[in-house]
Amino acid sequence: MESTKESKIKIELGDVQKTLFLPLWGRAYETRKPRGLLRDETAVRILEQVDYDFDSLAGKMSPLSQAAWVMRSLCVDEVINKFLEEYPDGSVVNVGCGMDTTFERVDNGRMRWYDLDLPDVIALRRNFIAENERRTMIASSFLDEAWLEQIEVNGNVLFIAAGVLYYFEEEEIKQFFLRLARRFAGCQVLFDVASPQGVRTANQMVIERSGLDEGSYLRWALESPADLPDWGGGIRVLEVIRYFGQRGRRLPLKTRLFGLLSDYLKIQYMVHIAIDGSEDE
Repeated sequence: MESTKESKIKIELGDVQKTLFLPLWGRAYETRKPRGLLRDETAVRILEQVDYDFDSLAGKMSPLSQAAWVMRSLCVDEVINKFLEEYPDGSVVNVGCGMDTTFERVDNGRMRWYDLDLPDVIALRRNFIAENERRTMIASSFLDEAWLEQIEVNGNVLFIAAGVLYYFEEEEIKQFFLRLARRFAGCQVLFDVASPQGVRTANQMVIERSGLDEGSYLRWALESPADLPDWGGGIRVLEVIRYFGQRGRRLPLKTRLFGLLSDYLKIQYMVHIAIDGSEDE
């Protein structure tokens, strides 16, 4: 049942909250379509609890941006489901989880799940999502080390970071991967990246269209996934995943063509790696 106006949670949708709630809105918007590409009833439920007119965004949001959020979610779901086929009791760590709702879409009833984000984000998240015996929220920056001690591994662990890493400097990301190599040898990581052109394009849109400040700019551009093994730690690239192609075949033609162009130019895509933990850094 939809929440009444009086019972809804008031959200000040500033720059930070926009980055948290807009991908959530994108998934809920897709779910409400008669033949949507993704079903995310949790996203719909959360938006119904928020005192904000998200429907007003529909006329302002680029169809390609909304489609990209959905494609990214589909990519993440596919990788997690394959991981859980091999490691049904495995652990998944959602790095920079924001208002992500992947857990409900992929839960196999056995896995161990961790949602990791900054304390203020986790405090906001607790208004909508509850922990349970297999789901834990951790309030910390992923750049810190202490939270790694809280991760229990039974079988293997997959770290996912969607919409997170390109906001940081390359050296910070490299050191994060090397910490994982030392602590969780054999783990896997799935994350989205942008090419140098993709970073320039995204930041131009920030400057010209959104009015967000420099804290919202993308910083890290990956020239080629083939460069990642040079970071050390036994990094192996398992796959490079483009968003569109067959996955977006039911999108409107114009949106799909722009999506395919984005894939071709490597504006934004996902990289799935294994970190074997070797010491050659």
